[in-house]
Amino acid sequence: MFKIAALCTAYFPASHADVIVSRWLKPHPTDARWGWQPRTRIASLYVAQPRPDRRLLSTPSAQWRSLGFNPNLELGQPIARAHGVPIFDSIRDALTLGGESLAVDGVLLIGEHGDYPTSALGQKLYPRKEFFDQVVAVFRQSGRCAPVFCDKHLSWNSAWAEEMVATAREMGFPLMAGSSLPYSFTLKPPLPAGAELDEGVAVFYGGAEVYGFHSLEAMQAFVETRAGGERGIRAITTYRGERVWEAMAQGAWSRDLFDAALAACHNIAPGDMQENARRTSSLHDPWGSPTAFVFEHADGLRTAHIQLDGHIQDLAIAIRRRDGTIHANRWEAGGPEDFYGHFAALDAKIQEMFLTGRPPAPIERTLLTSMSIAACMQALTTAGYRIETPQLHIAYQQQI
Repeated sequence: MFKIAALCTAYFPASHADVIVSRWLKPHPTDARWGWQPRTRIASLYVAQPRPDRRLLSTPSAQWRSLGFNPNLELGQPIARAHGVPIFDSIRDALTLGGESLAVDGVLLIGEHGDYPTSALGQKLYPRKEFFDQVVAVFRQSGRCAPVFCDKHLSWNSAWAEEMVATAREMGFPLMAGSSLPYSFTLKPPLPAGAELDEGVAVFYGGAEVYGFHSLEAMQAFVETRAGGERGIRAITTYRGERVWEAMAQGAWSRDLFDAALAACHNIAPGDMQENARRTSSLHDPWGSPTAFVFEHADGLRTAHIQLDGHIQDLAIAIRRRDGTIHANRWEAGGPEDFYGHFAALDAKIQEMFLTGRPPAPIERTLLTSMSIAACMQALTTAGYRIETPQLHIAYQQQI
């Protein structure tokens, strides 16, 4: 059977390693509704930061505890042992199964969660590129490659993200990356492929960088199918605090699309939006709330992402076609009751890529979103100024 190496930064209840890797070992009863049935197997596990001593890393908030998230409980080792999966102390050994050359057929790179530093821009410095480089070293030494999935961003560092994509192209192995949202998000009514688009507005919560990336990925999955495909982003403008409301009043994005996206949300706090969304900065998110990103695409499309942390706990999108039709909806995420079923939808796409060698979307999508969110974090240091972004002139066509 097709063998997969799972490489994780941390593995605890409700972590990305848990919701992605664990359902390979023990599918949830509701997974079939999301299209997931394992036809491949986890052959090895590597966890960079196991927690055998149960050391207290943080105290989850009541909200996180209600979702089953517990960074102080080691899960990778006991679940691997329960299912007969060997645990290795190095990435190389996980890929070679302790031998001399590559012995697996696919690689899950789950560089999300764990005790890693945060940059001054609010970027968690996960070692995805460092993991990737070790994988590539085994590929080169073995004279054979395998498909790789990289969870969420390619890297917090744009140059490293570009290098990862260039390496995959050079060596000829399939590379898939990104968020689960593109595979568990629909618009109402559905947006037809090849539509001519005027503008898109998204609202989100959860931190400018951490969930801002999800918002960018979801929006990109819809707008990339427009007439002419994606031609890249020529400029960005960011806003912070009270400047967000001023920018909206001045037309930086359309208020009717903002209202349509907000109307699609279900989890809205009572009271005044501006008061609710006024959140101060924190150690892991120096920008606070609200924040906004506005993108000028090379073909004239405008997209905007507005963080309303404290007012909503949703991600929603509204897109207007040039004929005036508005398509809107919120992300229908799975919850604790179905073990976060949207990750089952993601697993189905990853497995398909492993088996066929064909990623469900061009890697340029996540290259563009990885570099865009990094550019936004930098731009927030000079919020309110339009910044040209020649590095984001990344054009691609999604095949429908």
